Amino acid sequence: MRNNAVTGGLDMRHRFGSNNYEVSANVAASRVAGSAAAIAATQRNSVHQYNRPDDALEYDPTRTALSGDLARISLSKFGGGITRFQSVFQRFSPGFESNDVGFQSRADEQLFRNWFSLQYTKPRLFYRRLQANFNTTNTWNTAGLALGQSVNTNVHSELNNTWWIHAGGNLEGLTATYDDRVARGGPAVRQSRSWSMWGGVEFDRRKWLTPVVFTGAHQGDAGKSSGWWINPSLNVRVASRISASVGANYNHEVNDAQWFTNVASTTGGPTRYTFARLDQTTVSMTGRINYTASPTLSLQLYAQPFVSTGDYSDWRELKDPRAAAYSDRFTRYSTSRPSGFNVRDFNSNTVIRWEYRPASTLFFVWQQGRDGSDATATGFKFRRDVSGVFDLHPMNTFLIKASFWFTP
Repeated sequence: MRNNAVTGGLDMRHRFGSNNYEVSANVAASRVAGSAAAIAATQRNSVHQYNRPDDALEYDPTRTALSGDLARISLSKFGGGITRFQSVFQRFSPGFESNDVGFQSRADEQLFRNWFSLQYTKPRLFYRRLQANFNTTNTWNTAGLALGQSVNTNVHSELNNTWWIHAGGNLEGLTATYDDRVARGGPAVRQSRSWSMWGGVEFDRRKWLTPVVFTGAHQGDAGKSSGWWINPSLNVRVASRISASVGANYNHEVNDAQWFTNVASTTGGPTRYTFARLDQTTVSMTGRINYTASPTLSLQLYAQPFVSTGDYSDWRELKDPRAAAYSDRFTRYSTSRPSGFNVRDFNSNTVIRWEYRPASTLFFVWQQGRDGSDATATGFKFRRDVSGVFDLHPMNTFLIKASFWFTP
């Protein structure tokens, strides 16, 4: 592990035009240090990937420190009229590392994002409120390799009966873009054009029972990757003191270009970067109950079972990772190794909050977690996978948190 980390930055924000417009900027720098093994691991992890074979970054296993910087500037309009917008440019240098104090998914990235919105807040014949958003996003690494290009639009409207209608769609890869992380330290792989769409309906929120349903689908990799999902839920208000919600999620996805493993040569030859076709089904359910006994005493319950099952097939390796045609990027590796997986989880929280005197509070918490996996399972089977969640051995955690307010 790294034994020293320093991060610092400066933020600036200025409002103008009757406070409807804003320009903001921030800069930051970081430095992490440690043993050569720790900094070598940092260079190789998915945030930095210094060990890629087709970039200009220099992987140095003897290095004992890594430094970097970030910069971000944005121009926004938050009020006035029916239009809103925001344009953002941000840049992470390859060596920027802030995960010792926060969360950073990757470095070596430049992003230019634009959002434009039309917002109609006065009721009309068919709606009470309407918002239409239009977005574009372009990303590159710091060497200029295009990593992503997408356009998006989404519309949200509250109808006169207080129902909400939502819909949106995305197009990605309109020009050549590449994924420089997908091969886990291997070369950048060209991405095929893809699309996705989604929609949803929220029924009358004034009722004691409010159904909500969202669904969506996507397709890519020349039609060989696809998926769809549906997320129905119910919001319940039994009384002013009691509310609850329960929601389910079903997701079926086929990823024809899922990274599988990297195979190092035993004779000093090149590493083989292999991929497989993954057919995956994920099912989860989330439930919440809130009960307010008094202004000073309340109870909250949360529970979520989760199951995901996947099957691998069609084991291939990279042949020409930057080929324009999807079928030219891979070649057969083997007909044997691929298998599958089954992951099962259950997490729950029970929290009692008691404000025993003004601003002084006691929290009694019970957390339960169950998790298990099976590397031999094949195909999603509802009875086996869902009921099997509660056969797992539980881990129970009890916590008490106290706060006391000292008054002058």
